Amino acid sequence: MDPLDKPIGFWLKHVDNLLEDGLTRVLADRGLTRRHWQALNTSRHGEDALEVFDGAAEARADLVARGWITADGALTDEGRAARGEIAERVRRFRELSVAGLTKDQYAETVRALATMAGNLEAAR
Repeated sequence: MDPLDKPIGFWLKHVDNLLEDGLTRVLADRGLTRRHWQALNTSRHGEDALEVFDGAAEARADLVARGWITADGALTDEGRAARGEIAERVRRFRELSVAGLTKDQYAETVRALATMAGNLEAAR
């Protein structure tokens, strides 16, 4: 099958689903999902940029309940330790997801998607 037989929207959704499912499997023994990782990872900078993602509020509340982040989103000592261990798992998963791509191919893909997003945002 030629990948170009399917539109970019198909591939975007398919890859997103594979990332969601794959990270959930990678983190399952800790009872975490991709959304947990995103909340934990952005909390290290005191950021809370996840509102656009379904399930972000629930993941963040769960991390607060675990004592990994504070109510205002800052990492606790326990959260920093968990983040370090989980970051290594995520790093290995990311390596798997880009295997076979050069750094330039990856960068060009990201740039192309960012350009498409900009075009669509400007057309709103």
